[in-house]
Amino acid sequence: MPRFKTTEMIIKGTEEYFDENWMDSPFLQLPDSDAWDYSRELNIEDIDIWEVISEMSGPTGLYAAWLPYAEFYMIINRRQIDSTYYGKGSDDPASKRCDELGIHYPKK
Repeated sequence: MPRFKTTEMIIKGTEEYFDENWMDSPFLQLPDSDAWDYSRELNIEDIDIWEVISEMSGPTGLYAAWLPYAEFYMIINRRQIDSTYYGKGSDDPASKRCDELGIHYPKK
């Protein structure tokens, strides 16, 4: 099941973004998301919700922009922003950095 967090939740290592109303449906419910228009490069401050791709204690992990939805990845290493990757194909350098840090990266 997909998990979601805000930037603050990621850095502080707290709970997930969750709405109890999602449990009222027999179908998978996800937070609302709008596609990014790529009119300019995204910044961390532009992201309201992240999808948790891979996460370890610390927190250390890989997160993908969900709201707005874009090809934008953030890697956290011990509660610090390690790196971000934006744009088409940015999953490749993100996966390489995850390998360097020992973060599980789901292969295609």
